Amino acid sequence: MNSPVSRREFVALGAGVVAGAAMTRATSDHDTPTHPIRHFEVPLPIPRVLEPIRTDATTDYYEIVQREERVEILPGRHTVIWGYNGTFPGPTIKARRGRTVSIRHVNRLGTPTVVHLHGGVTPPESDGFPMDHVMPGEAREYVYPNAQRAATLWYHDHAMDHTGRNIYMGLAGLYLLEDDEERSLGLPEGPYDVPLLIQDRLFASDGSFHHKTVNHLGAKSGTMLVNGAPWPRLDVSTRACRFRIVNGCNATPLRLALSSGDPLIQIATDGGLLPVPVVCRQIPLAMAERVEIVIDFSRHSLGTNIVLQNLNTRGATGPISNEIMQFHVGRVEHDSRTMPTHLAEGQPVDRSAAIRTRQFVFSVRPSFGPRPGPSWRINGRRFDPETPIASPGYGDVEIWRFINKRFLGVLGIVHPVHVHLVTFKVLERNGRPPLAHETGWKDTVALDRDEEVSVIAKFEGYRGRYLLHCHNLEHEDHSMMARFDVV
Repeated sequence: MNSPVSRREFVALGAGVVAGAAMTRATSDHDTPTHPIRHFEVPLPIPRVLEPIRTDATTDYYEIVQREERVEILPGRHTVIWGYNGTFPGPTIKARRGRTVSIRHVNRLGTPTVVHLHGGVTPPESDGFPMDHVMPGEAREYVYPNAQRAATLWYHDHAMDHTGRNIYMGLAGLYLLEDDEERSLGLPEGPYDVPLLIQDRLFASDGSFHHKTVNHLGAKSGTMLVNGAPWPRLDVSTRACRFRIVNGCNATPLRLALSSGDPLIQIATDGGLLPVPVVCRQIPLAMAERVEIVIDFSRHSLGTNIVLQNLNTRGATGPISNEIMQFHVGRVEHDSRTMPTHLAEGQPVDRSAAIRTRQFVFSVRPSFGPRPGPSWRINGRRFDPETPIASPGYGDVEIWRFINKRFLGVLGIVHPVHVHLVTFKVLERNGRPPLAHETGWKDTVALDRDEEVSVIAKFEGYRGRYLLHCHNLEHEDHSMMARFDVV
């Protein structure tokens, strides 16, 4: 039942919305470096693959030190980052299905941290519950069994109330899980298998990060970074390339397309390969969603420039760049391999196997105090780390229905809903079949204003406490999370 809204609540929320809009206007011209950043001049960096410090018959062991470092992100200027091993982004972990990875994280920062392997089927003690802090000067071991499908995952901070700030400062990296089945398909590999971690940042005139949040709506968009470089350029050959794309932004949803009009051949979602390739002209990608695509540059002549575009240029906190990076066709190469018509075994979804349906409403209510504004909630509740919102039984199949509810029809914003531990299939979006790009296994699904999305999942792998939350990081930090327990 909807509770009545008082005049005080309406005025408080209205004041928050107006304040947020005013802040957007007031700051839009003051949070960029004094010298404009030229697009497509910086080469795309590829994050270094981390080598294990030792291995045994079942496990690869790593150590990562979280520390502050000064790095050059903008040409000629230095930025203080908080980095895994002092890099931005952190080093890439390459893992093998069925082979355990153990990572000892050492916190040499001045703030508590937590590490979450996003998309990982992990035991609860290694999942990154936001209260499981690694305090400054301490260390924690995270164990990932990797008993799941090959997929593009990523690891990032998940500390209570500080996730947005910690990730903004640099605590994020790629985790690529591979297996023999995927390798046998003849997909582009080696230098033609390219990860793209997309993030946006505001920079002050001295080159430092400026984590400007707009009245809890999200971090304000600014310079588009790919693998830590501003609007970079990648020299490609006249052949097909595979791109593993992660939207690592705090609060910026994207819509990917190519300036040439070429199709994006989608081969995977968050949870791994699709049954067959899907041809898309554009692909929406909300925060924390991943997509893998193949782009065939063979029909283009030498010297051709193609821009990876963002067609979603308006966000809740202001304008978003319409350009992400450039592909420059600079070499002639011939590749005799063709795109496989079959990628992975399709796993049918049996709705009748679901033993229950649960509903989760993502909404906003006004908060009071000296700085009134929106308060983000799930089923009307703020995050309670001690009380589960749901307790599915181990092995149960359930349908979870997500609803994005605007407050008084005034304030609405996309909520990327992330469920820890499990992957799910989207059953319906607004009573219709899922969109073309979201037909595979997912762990995060975009829930736009006034939308309803139903997903189905089997709760297995481990028993224990896990999280359901919005992956707009400023919403997450302001209580749009819920605990669920697998029992």
